[in-house]
Amino acid sequence: MEQKIGKEIQLIRFPQGLPDENIFEIVNVNIPEPKEGEFLVRNIWMSVDPYMRGRMRSPEETKSYIDSFQLKKPLEGSCVGQIVESKNDLFKVGEYILGNYGWREYWISNGGDVMKIDSKIAPIQSFLGVLGMTGLTAYVGIVKIGKLNEGKDTVFISAASGAVGSIACQIAKIKGCHVVGCAGTEGKVDWLLDEIKLDYAFNYKTVGEHNLSSELKKACPEGIDLYFDNVGGKQLEAALDNMKSFGRIVLCGMISQYNLTHPLPGPSNLFLAITNRVRMQGFIVRDHYDMLNEFHSSMYKWISEGKIKWKETVIEGLEKAPKAFIGLFKGENFGKMLIKIGSEI
Repeated sequence: MEQKIGKEIQLIRFPQGLPDENIFEIVNVNIPEPKEGEFLVRNIWMSVDPYMRGRMRSPEETKSYIDSFQLKKPLEGSCVGQIVESKNDLFKVGEYILGNYGWREYWISNGGDVMKIDSKIAPIQSFLGVLGMTGLTAYVGIVKIGKLNEGKDTVFISAASGAVGSIACQIAKIKGCHVVGCAGTEGKVDWLLDEIKLDYAFNYKTVGEHNLSSELKKACPEGIDLYFDNVGGKQLEAALDNMKSFGRIVLCGMISQYNLTHPLPGPSNLFLAITNRVRMQGFIVRDHYDMLNEFHSSMYKWISEGKIKWKETVIEGLEKAPKAFIGLFKGENFGKMLIKIGSEI
């Protein structure tokens, strides 16, 4: 029998600064045969996410909460596929599976590290975004880490049109808070105002980094109770300028710094965290999987009520995944960046 061939994307060297497509290689590999108790999945969708940049560092370069990608091995990331062959009675051909085996066309599992998903609840790619780790990150950050005060807080969210930020904005709005967001294009700002009904939104590029603090003062004249930080840098400084006493800052991501070759000095006004008794806390979503059921229950309800909207940027073809990933750091995505790898059975 002729061996079937699939494709995968490998990292061939660790980047310095902003990655380019030359650090990736598309490789033809033999499609594995499932053994007893296993099943074969063909990927349909995969996710590219900013956190992956942190895994593109040599183990000697930095210590992180997650291991570096291995060179000359397929990269990893969230994916949704469909079972095409099964030798496991609990997993049937045609069922949709959520896993962490992105950047490839085919993969094998015994069911211990995957989750079945129901295409009747929402489009299957939603489980990589609003119903997946992206949505859970927003939920955990706002509800648990940020300890949102329903109906009372003034909330500022950076990268508010992004995959995480846009869901965080909507959770805060659903819970009756005054919500301010920033984004990098006028189209994204319009969406924040017109579609998800933020109370105030602005384009941080046209405002300019030296005017961010005064723009926030205009948006939040009485100060900020909760800042959900996806960016770091000057936006974190501007938020610190405008925090209320006993305010909270949730450190979710710092995309402005992921590709730096040398670390920048910390916020020049960090002392304000002392004078205003601000609590700053970073978090990693994988520490909070105990909230999955609560998150899904809330999100299913809000989606069914039409209270949650989301945007997706879809790129067709596994071979375009490197370019799409790099585009995350250039603001080329609107909402969740997704790669469509193949079709359904």
